[in-house]
Amino acid sequence: MTLYAYDIYSGFIEDTLNVIGSRDMTLVERFQRLGDYSERALGLPEELMEGWSEALEKLIMDPPETLTTTAQAVALLIIMRDAGQRRFRVITEERQDELFFPAFDHLGYKDYTKDFIHSEIAGFNSPNEDISWGFLDVNQVENLLTAAMEGDSFKETKTAVIAGRLSNMARPDAEHALIDVGIETQNSISHNIDYLILGSKGTGGTKHDKVQNLKNGGRKITVLDEAGFDALLKSPKKPPESWTQQQKDNYEDIVRSLRHIWAFGLDLYCLSFKYDPEENIL
Repeated sequence: MTLYAYDIYSGFIEDTLNVIGSRDMTLVERFQRLGDYSERALGLPEELMEGWSEALEKLIMDPPETLTTTAQAVALLIIMRDAGQRRFRVITEERQDELFFPAFDHLGYKDYTKDFIHSEIAGFNSPNEDISWGFLDVNQVENLLTAAMEGDSFKETKTAVIAGRLSNMARPDAEHALIDVGIETQNSISHNIDYLILGSKGTGGTKHDKVQNLKNGGRKITVLDEAGFDALLKSPKKPPESWTQQQKDNYEDIVRSLRHIWAFGLDLYCLSFKYDPEENIL
């Protein structure tokens, strides 16, 4: 059965641009070695892969003015996959480019969806409707985040400390979840923290006392229980209750990804393509 995948990545588009036309034969060899892995990591069906290796060498050594073959599109897709880290994946039974309309529309920028799904990369568009890519520029990201966060608080670096044990998440997972939305973590209390997260298992003890002393001295620190921690990870601008769970999940995944890339100065882009679940290894 063939499906469609929408993979959202954080990374540097510049890394892709630096590969195309670089005339670096070591990069050609590297990507060719990674070819089988990339095919299976993306879940590309075999029918799309014919001639991709030669096309990749062409892109790196002597790129054409426009992409004219499916093999060239696959080669660029593989380069872009390698340039970033996948944030999340959505699988659909058929191509569904309107998948993200509700999320962008809710934030007041429905027209950004087209850029997210169909943008040029290095001046290249895909010649095959089964493969496409797109990305958001820094101004678009800022506009979306301002709407999602209901202000520009995301522009300020935030730091959190976890005290006690969370009932539904191991500490490393909780720390990763914070980093995933651009909030730094540290183990000890200091004057520069913004949040103290109290697990329901244990009171936080000494850490809580130290934070209270800092607050008494005029330092603004927000103390959160587990419900507050969960809310911290989500968009302040809530998705409509009338949405399906998939739409709500897509919305929160997009906002979380936007918060991450803003905090770390990355780009956000989407790779969409025909997908064969039997070829996928991830």
